[in-house]
Amino acid sequence: MTGFWFHHFRLRRFNIKGRGLRTMRAKLARNRRVNRRLMQSLLASQIAAAEKEEQNRRIREEIELLFVANVLDDVWVHDCLFEIENDPLMSIAFERINSRIPGRRNTLSMDRTRTFTGRRRRPGPA
Repeated sequence: MTGFWFHHFRLRRFNIKGRGLRTMRAKLARNRRVNRRLMQSLLASQIAAAEKEEQNRRIREEIELLFVANVLDDVWVHDCLFEIENDPLMSIAFERINSRIPGRRNTLSMDRTRTFTGRRRRPGPA
């Protein structure tokens, strides 16, 4: 009786035949397909992430170059305006222009604190 039991156990445990074997093979093939699709998706995601990182790096470089160009433009404009304000020939030219137009205030000696000298409207009832 004992030998029959071990023989029976061995057959059920290690010799899988027929429908059970097909089922196991189908599950294994399905798992392999799922794993392959997951790996392909993971690789595609990694490639897309690397491309996005490269694109972000290029955009950051362009923004930095634009920022530097804007700073240099501002410095150049400020230097030009400073040269114009301190040039004695330009101040003479401004004085001649102001003397030709009657009623116009001198642009060099203008009071820059009071920019609006017109009549102010009072807010009406809402």
